[in-house]
Amino acid sequence: MMRIQIAAVALAFGLFAQNAFAQTLPAQPRIPTLTLTGEGSAEATPELVTVQIGVAVTAKVAKDALAENSKLLTAALNAAKENGIEPRDLQTSGLSLRPDIVRAEKWPHREVIGYQVNNIVTMRVRDISKLGGLLDRLVVLGINDIRGINFSVANPAPLIEQARAEAIKDVMRKAEKYAEAANLRIVRVLELNESGVQTPSPRPIILSRAASAPRPDVPVEAGELTYRAQVNAVFEIAPK
Repeated sequence: MMRIQIAAVALAFGLFAQNAFAQTLPAQPRIPTLTLTGEGSAEATPELVTVQIGVAVTAKVAKDALAENSKLLTAALNAAKENGIEPRDLQTSGLSLRPDIVRAEKWPHREVIGYQVNNIVTMRVRDISKLGGLLDRLVVLGINDIRGINFSVANPAPLIEQARAEAIKDVMRKAEKYAEAANLRIVRVLELNESGVQTPSPRPIILSRAASAPRPDVPVEAGELTYRAQVNAVFEIAPK
């Protein structure tokens, strides 16, 4: 019993001493901060374009659909190569064979009326000025599926870095303006992080052609690519 009492007294004394020591420590002053977001961008002219082209064919017999599809796509790919598209810039990205099905009056009975073959190839065009004429010729040869178009540059890394640098400059300018307006000064940067980089998105393409001869090229406008970056920064501030 005596040992238990001594232990209890010792524990109480230890807790009292710990609380007393904590009360003697000076409170840490709160650092006043300013949190801002900066944005930056970099523009460039597209250097190449990627587009998905394909052929969709339907026939009553599967092998006939596949044979006709292969014939049309081969002719189109040969034409692309004749127009300067290198083999390394042509890649099969999708091939499907599926039955065309109609439902009879009494479910679940179904009837196969034919087969459809879809063959998609991703084509990269390094000379954008040739894209319109090339697409027109491919459509004449049998290409009837064009999924989209994506303009890009060969090396986007320098553009992304430029956008980041502009974003940092932007947040620093904002900090100075905010501090000046509030009669404060920027002491230092406490945190700096990137919240995102936005790269150009693929654009849809619409084929339009006049009915009269001569056949005009498909109109394609490359425009300009914009890379964007955003950063967040926390600054320590103090009175002037």
